[in-house]
Amino acid sequence: MSSTSLDDEGSILPSRSAMSTWTRWVIRWRRLVIAATLLITLVAGALAANLRIVIDPAAILPQSHPFVASKSVLEGVFGEKYSLLVTIKPKTGSADTPAIRAKVAALTEALLKDRGIIRHTLQSTASPNTRAIDASEDGLAVRPFARVLDEGRPLTELLAENPVYGDFIASKDAGTLAVFAQFDTDPYGYGAILRRLAPAIDAIRDDSVSVQVGGHLKVLGEIELYSERMIVLLPLAILLIALVHFEAFRSVQGLVLPLVTATLALVWVLGIMGASGIPLDVFNATTPILILAVAAGHAVQILKRYYEEYDRLARDGMLPHRANREAVVAAIDKVGRYMILASVVAALGFLSLMAFEIRTIKTFGFFTGLGILSALVIELSFIPALRSMLPPPKPKVTASERPSIWLKLTRWIAAHLRSSSVFVFWAMVVFIGLAAVPMIAVENSNRSNFAEWTELRRDDAAINSALGGSQVLYLMIDGGKPDAIKDPELLKAIAAIQTAMAQREGVGKTISIVDLLKRMNQAIQGGQPAFDTLPESAAQTAQYLLLYGLSGDSRDLDSFIDESYQRANLKIFLKRDDSTWVQNLISFAQFQAHKHLPPGASIIIGGGVAEAAALNEVLVRDKLLNIAQIAAVVFLISCLVFRSLVAGALVMLPLAVAVIANFGLLGWLGIPLNVPTSLISAMAVGIGADYAIYLIARYREEVRRGNPDPLTTTVTTAGQACLYVATAVAVGYGVLALSFGFYIHQWMALLIASAMFISALAALTLIPALLHRYQPRFVHER
Repeated sequence: MSSTSLDDEGSILPSRSAMSTWTRWVIRWRRLVIAATLLITLVAGALAANLRIVIDPAAILPQSHPFVASKSVLEGVFGEKYSLLVTIKPKTGSADTPAIRAKVAALTEALLKDRGIIRHTLQSTASPNTRAIDASEDGLAVRPFARVLDEGRPLTELLAENPVYGDFIASKDAGTLAVFAQFDTDPYGYGAILRRLAPAIDAIRDDSVSVQVGGHLKVLGEIELYSERMIVLLPLAILLIALVHFEAFRSVQGLVLPLVTATLALVWVLGIMGASGIPLDVFNATTPILILAVAAGHAVQILKRYYEEYDRLARDGMLPHRANREAVVAAIDKVGRYMILASVVAALGFLSLMAFEIRTIKTFGFFTGLGILSALVIELSFIPALRSMLPPPKPKVTASERPSIWLKLTRWIAAHLRSSSVFVFWAMVVFIGLAAVPMIAVENSNRSNFAEWTELRRDDAAINSALGGSQVLYLMIDGGKPDAIKDPELLKAIAAIQTAMAQREGVGKTISIVDLLKRMNQAIQGGQPAFDTLPESAAQTAQYLLLYGLSGDSRDLDSFIDESYQRANLKIFLKRDDSTWVQNLISFAQFQAHKHLPPGASIIIGGGVAEAAALNEVLVRDKLLNIAQIAAVVFLISCLVFRSLVAGALVMLPLAVAVIANFGLLGWLGIPLNVPTSLISAMAVGIGADYAIYLIARYREEVRRGNPDPLTTTVTTAGQACLYVATAVAVGYGVLALSFGFYIHQWMALLIASAMFISALAALTLIPALLHRYQPRFVHER
C-alpha cells in the first residue's frame, strides 16, 4: 500500500499525504480493483464450501496435561473412545420380557453393523460380549447372556450372579435395559455419528417403551448439532446489523456498504479455512459473526466521516460528482490511518492468542485476526473504488440535515461530561464488578451447556436415575511389568481403590477385572457366597483367565486388561460431570492409589470428564495470561502510535472497565467461566480498543483545528460511530439468544453485547471527559 514513516503528528501511521495518494490511485484504477476483489471473493467462496462444523476434543484440550495425554493409552490399549448409552424402559411392567429383549437385540445387531463401532466394547443382554459365568465339568462355562436368558433364567437372577453387569446393561430390578458401546471418531464429526445411528434407535421406539440416549458421544454430537444453528442465525445477524446501519444512516448505501465490507472479509476468511481443512467448532463457529460485526464497524467509521466531508464540500459549493470523490479521499485521509491502527491493534490482539496451547483458541485468534486484516484491505481498496462509482448521497442523509436518536443521545452525553458524575458512575460499576469476582465458578461441564428442559438433559437424568451413570472416568493401573495384573497384591489394591471410589457421592457403578475374577472364583467353588473373593495366587488368576478364554472369548476382556497383563482398566460410572466435583474425585482417586498400590505400580487417569477437569486446571491461569497478553499488545501499540504513555493508558481504561464488568456479570448471574465465556474478555479488549483510538484521534484533531468545543464535536461525531459499531456487534451476537436450550450461545449473546456497550460507553464518556479535564500534552503536541 503506502509506506509508513513519522508524519506531522509524530506517529508511525501512514501520513495523510500517503493515504490521499493511495486513495486517488484506487479511484483511478477502480474497475481493476473491483474486478480483482470480486475474483478473489469468488475463489474464496468456492473454497468455503468445504467447511463443516466438527467438535475435535483434542482442539479444546491442553495436550500436555497428563489427563489428556492419557488418551492415547485409553484408546490404543483398551479401545475406550466415545461412549454411547441407550436405555429402554417399558412404560409398564418389567423389562425382562421377550418383546423388550427383542428391541435390545435389534439395536445391538444394528450397532454391530456400524463402521465406527469398537466391537469388544458393545455390551447389552443381546451382545455376544456380555457373558454369564458359571461352573462346568471342565471348569468354567462362559456363555452369552442372550443364550442363558433364552433358557428361561430370570434376568434378575443373572444380574445377582454376575454383579459386574448390574446397573450397567440393566438396572438391578430389571426395570430398564441398556445398550452400551464405544465408537471411533468420524471425519464429519460426532453429529454425523448420531445421525447415522438415529434410524436404528428410532426403530425400537414405540408407545410401549421410553428410549433415552446418553453418553459422551451424545453430548459432543448434540453440541455440534446445536452449533449448526449458526447456518440460520448468521443470515439473521446480517439482517439485524443491516437494520442498525439503515437506522444510523437512513440510506440504502449506508445500509449496504458496511455489509459489503463485512461480507467480503467473511468470505475471504471462510475460504482460507475451507482450503486449510480446519473445521468450525462450537467455540469458533461464531467467528463469522465477530468478523462480520467488526468489519462493518470499521466501515461505519469511514462512512460516517464520508458523510461529514461530503456535507462540508457540498455546502462549499462543490459539484456533487466531484464532492463525492473528494469526500472519499478526505474520509480515508482523516480516518483511514486510525482505522489501520485500530485494525492492527485488534488483529494483533487476536493473533496473540496463537501463543496458547489450546488449539481452538489458536484457531479463533488466527482467523479472527485474519478477518480483521482482510476487512482493512477491502475497506481501503474495494470500498473507495465502489463508493466513487456510486451516485452522490442525497442531501437528506447528510449529517447536518438528519438529526437522529444517535445525535440526540451523544449530545446529551456530551452535555454531562464536564461534571464529576461520570467518574463516580464508572467507579461504582468497577466496584460492583470486582465484588462479584470471588463468586465466579470455573466450570467446564459439557452437560450444563444445555437447559434442563432439553431432550439431552431429560434423557441424561433418566439414565442416571435407572443405571450407574451416563459418564465414565477411567483409572488405568499400570503394574510396571508384564503379568503384574495377575499378582494378588496388585489385584487387592485395585479392589481397595474400587471399593473406596464406589462409596463416593455421585459414583453409581464401578467395573474392573476384579469383578470378573471374583465371579470366576465363586463359580469354580460352586457359587457359594463365601468365595466371592479374588484368586489366592498369580497361577490361579492365570488359570481362570485361560479357562475364560477357552469357554468364552478372551477378547471380551480387552477393555479391562491389556494383552501383556501389565495394565488394568477401572471404569467408574458417574451421575455428575461438573468439573470441580470431578477434580475432587480425581484427587481422591490419586490419594487411594498412593495408599494402596504396591511399589512399581502407577495410575493413569483419563476419559471425557477427566479432560474437562484438566481444562479447568489450566483455564484460570491461561485466561489471566490471555487478557494480560492482549492488553500488553494494545497498550504498547497505542503508546507507540500516539507517542504517549498517557494515551496508551487512556486506551486501556475503558477496556479494563469492560473486562471487570463482564467478570462481574459472570459472578452475579452464576454463569461459569469456561472456554466460550473466557474468549469474550479477549474479544472485549481486541474490539473495544477501536472506540478509544477513534475518540482520541478525533479529539486531538479537533483541538489542533482550534475547535472551541472539541469535546462535543468528538462525542457527536466519532462517538456516534462508536455507538453504531457497538450496537451492530451487540445485535449481531444478540441473535445467539435465540438458540434456545443451548447456553453457550445464549451466554455469548449476553456477555458480548454487554462487553460492547460497556466498552463503548466507557470510552465515549471517560476518554473525552479526561481529555477535556486534564488536557494531556500529547493532544497538543505535533
